[in-house]
Amino acid sequence: MANGHGHAPAARSGVTPQGCCLAVLLTGSLGQAFTSSSVSTDRFPDRARSVRARHPAVLAGSAAAPSSSLAATWTLRPEALAGLALSLGAARGARGARGARARVALCRALPYGIAVLGTGSTAPETVVSNDDLSEVMETTDEWITQRTGIRRRHVLQPEESLVSLSVKAAKKALKDAQLAPEDVDLLIHATSTPDDLFGSGPQVASLLGAERATAFDLTAACSGFVFALVTAAQYVRSGAFKNVLVVGADCLSRFVDWSDRSTCVLFGDGAGAMVITQTEASKD
Repeated sequence: MANGHGHAPAARSGVTPQGCCLAVLLTGSLGQAFTSSSVSTDRFPDRARSVRARHPAVLAGSAAAPSSSLAATWTLRPEALAGLALSLGAARGARGARGARARVALCRALPYGIAVLGTGSTAPETVVSNDDLSEVMETTDEWITQRTGIRRRHVLQPEESLVSLSVKAAKKALKDAQLAPEDVDLLIHATSTPDDLFGSGPQVASLLGAERATAFDLTAACSGFVFALVTAAQYVRSGAFKNVLVVGADCLSRFVDWSDRSTCVLFGDGAGAMVITQTEASKD
């Protein structure tokens, strides 16, 4: 019988773990009870018959049940369970492949595809090395390097802003893409440390000269740039915008505790940008 967690104790029942999986397949419920040599399918006879029809070597049916009863008992054949597992695994793999093809077909069914036109990045000029940190806290270059692989980090000066850093990276990306700021339809600013509580994206667009662009911030910590890129791709593929500028920037140096050597050694400041544009769906 099934235990309190819905799993049949194999040691007492004599049913292998694969048998438990088969019971789940037949009954659709982990809580369905079964004996040491059979699976009861009172509630799901059609499913049991379907499985038996597809895998006759695995299930041996009892005498035909009376037409007035939906109950049926199927005896597990352990020697055939391995074959069933392989068969089910192949079927699942085929379904996964079909799903992948369906997703590709869905992308191709959208009006447009995306292409990367250009990239750009920048970092503040001020550099703080591990040796610099060792002068203000109990640490060494060797200690930090062995644990993180980091030897130096770039840090914004008090008079500098995240917006100005973002603009520099954006300009490099536009130059690489051979686009003018006026060509940008949407600007997504991925950051966890904006200069403005209400978002710094619109300021970046303004200073960049992207007067036509819709602009907003997106906050998703370390994965912010990836989320921003996926978001931009959806806008472009749907036809809502043609040229999108994605900027990822952070100035974590302003938020870390510089007396805590376990965290402050990990972070620096910088910005990166990418321009994506609309293309034919077949060239997505």
